[in-house]
Amino acid sequence: MIKQDIATILIKSIEKYCEIDTTEFINSFSESANIAIKINPFKKLENLQDYLPLAEKVQWCDEAYYLSDRPNFYKDPLFYAGAYYVMDPASMFIDFILKYLNVLENVKILDIAAAPGGKSIIIDSQISDNSILWANDINNNRAKVLEYNLAKWGKANYIVSSAKIDDFMDIKNQFDIVLLDAPCTGSGFFRKYQAWQDNFSLNYINQCVKRQKDILKNVFDIIPMDGYLIYSTCSFTSEENEEMAKWIIENGFEEIKLQIPSEWGIVASEYGYRFFPHLSKSEGFYYAIFKKNNFNNEFKQINQFNKKNLNPIKLTSINKHDNVDYINLTEDLKLKKWRKNINLITKKIDDWFEKDFIYFNGKILSIGTNYLEEKKQIPSPQFALSIYKSSDIPSITLSLSEAQSYLQKTSFTIEADEGIYLVKFQNLALGWIKIINGGRINNYYPAEWRIIKEIDN
Repeated sequence: MIKQDIATILIKSIEKYCEIDTTEFINSFSESANIAIKINPFKKLENLQDYLPLAEKVQWCDEAYYLSDRPNFYKDPLFYAGAYYVMDPASMFIDFILKYLNVLENVKILDIAAAPGGKSIIIDSQISDNSILWANDINNNRAKVLEYNLAKWGKANYIVSSAKIDDFMDIKNQFDIVLLDAPCTGSGFFRKYQAWQDNFSLNYINQCVKRQKDILKNVFDIIPMDGYLIYSTCSFTSEENEEMAKWIIENGFEEIKLQIPSEWGIVASEYGYRFFPHLSKSEGFYYAIFKKNNFNNEFKQINQFNKKNLNPIKLTSINKHDNVDYINLTEDLKLKKWRKNINLITKKIDDWFEKDFIYFNGKILSIGTNYLEEKKQIPSPQFALSIYKSSDIPSITLSLSEAQSYLQKTSFTIEADEGIYLVKFQNLALGWIKIINGGRINNYYPAEWRIIKEIDN
């Protein structure tokens, strides 16, 4: 349910730019939220429907499905293997936007407020290996979740950071697209998270608008001329949506209009596009797409770029490692030393850092996927989830209960010779074990990733 005073505020705000059936809109808050998944195109399973209640497809995103009910994802080893990602259907609209703009090849994209990573995963599913995704979240704990979710997806063409927006001033004009999923009132998710209504007020709307503009003032300058800005919120208020879009246009950006099939139920507003629960089988979302074409920066940056205060991102070449046979190396992949790790990255990232000498003062969590800690002989848990593993790695296929025990880091037994093994469920990798002393198992699954809920089979 939605509180009457909040409903009044939302309807009044929406009707400034959109005509909707207000009765159906209010009634939608009493209905259950839809749930959907994005299938990992790099880890496809023909029998995924045996594990998940797949229903109809999400129309605006490839390989995405609604579910007929909500399973216990925490019990499903396929979830931890990165076979799919659970997210709201409207969040998947970034898939359609990228295809519409035809910017999937040789592109650099910055998802600047990316955690927990749904939109980054959609982006990484579509862009080519000669493209780069930089995913960032200012909150370090949220950025770690983002890093984990991208590691599960399995590619090596991304960078994850936990940095302030103005840290990216140091690499301005480098990104073809900047996506800002802006912090907002969250009113679009009020039926899913009813407690969020407690913080909602006209004053809170104004606070969010101010914060959004403060962020955008920095984002504007990052984007090169003719570069794209994708702006989104999970809010119903026009103050955070259409009026923000109008302000962006006033600051030198041209809105890009999309041609969207009417049967999708997405509402074309005066500026941008809206998702309503009673029309699009999603929660409330807003998107607007812009191209920078007449920008005159009136906003002075507090932190001026000074290379003397910065160090370039350095990736060091290494000699062939003893365990390189674990990798299915191609000419488009590189092994590079970064800090105390050996990382697997795309040639595109390596070329970018080497050619442009990238300075960055923000905190970077990962570049590509961690392959090996320098002094260890067992590849990293992140690499176990990578799509670049050699098919010759010794492996063991686990049953459902064994896989759950592995993910919980509880004891189980396996009959196998001593040695290091990749453990799998349904042919998708989960991580590493070492069998020693007549069958005893060393479980190398990270403690911070483990299932902490009790599983009742």
